[in-house]
Amino acid sequence: MDNSSEKQSRYQQDIELEGPVILPLPETTQDLNQAQEDLRSHGCCIINDVLDDNTILDLKARMDRQFEAEFALGEQCPNRGPSNKIVIPNLVNKGKHYLDLVELIETETLAGFLLGNDFLLSSLTAHMFLGSTPEIEQIHRDQGQIPASVEFPAIFNLFYTLDDFTPQRGSTVVFPGSHRWPLNHRVHPPEANLGHQVNLAAGSLFAFDGRLWHGTGANHEGHRRRAISVFCCAPWVRQQENAAAATSHDIFDKASPKLRARLGLKTYGTLGNINGTRVEHQRITFGSMDVVFPNELIGENAELIPLKKYSKTD
Repeated sequence: MDNSSEKQSRYQQDIELEGPVILPLPETTQDLNQAQEDLRSHGCCIINDVLDDNTILDLKARMDRQFEAEFALGEQCPNRGPSNKIVIPNLVNKGKHYLDLVELIETETLAGFLLGNDFLLSSLTAHMFLGSTPEIEQIHRDQGQIPASVEFPAIFNLFYTLDDFTPQRGSTVVFPGSHRWPLNHRVHPPEANLGHQVNLAAGSLFAFDGRLWHGTGANHEGHRRRAISVFCCAPWVRQQENAAAATSHDIFDKASPKLRARLGLKTYGTLGNINGTRVEHQRITFGSMDVVFPNELIGENAELIPLKKYSKTD
């Protein structure tokens, strides 16, 4: 399929590989232009020294405190599942220090390259281990909800590492180039032992196309191996975390216009409206504009239904 006329982003698909060829991992770089080329050819890129030592230490401490505080909620703590690999969801509400990663130049440049300038934050989550794990996670594609025949990325995951990622600590198993495999190899996952495991220094960024086969490696050391996932999607894809419903409104009030847009408070053509009583900048024609929360929704026979706006100060 030739998608050279695809205008939502600057991305253009590289040629299809002749079979399920597993490319080597791309070299570590600090050049964003090279990182873009790595994404095009390999489906992933590695950028080192993105976070400085003080930021790494601060985020690790905050993540550990957040986990302990949520665990102390007892029955109100979200179900973490049976695995020792833990995901802490919805970091949007859990501190500006996490939201800052969404507006980093690396996030903006790479997500904009793959998904276009109107990309959304699909979710913002912390990943860590509480002990060892016996086996590799199921190999999967983050873009699995979208037909495998789609030959451009609609999902993009940026992993900001807070610890060294090594195979013994359960670093990611990845199949570089698998976004370019023939269609019949994009439907069923390859054998996990055929993939490469990344080696990353703390403070690195490992980013990959949502069509790339990958999975979390087995953590033999039981090391915490912390990372933060800035998970992005095209503006026409449903977000993993429903930001409009799950974000404290004081976060929206304090957010920059760009961050508000990433959270979904900017329409994409006719998509993403909140329709109720009249607001400033109401959409009456085609085009993208900022979303404003109305004071009321309008019910049957024009009954006014107050729209609850919730914040940490309520």
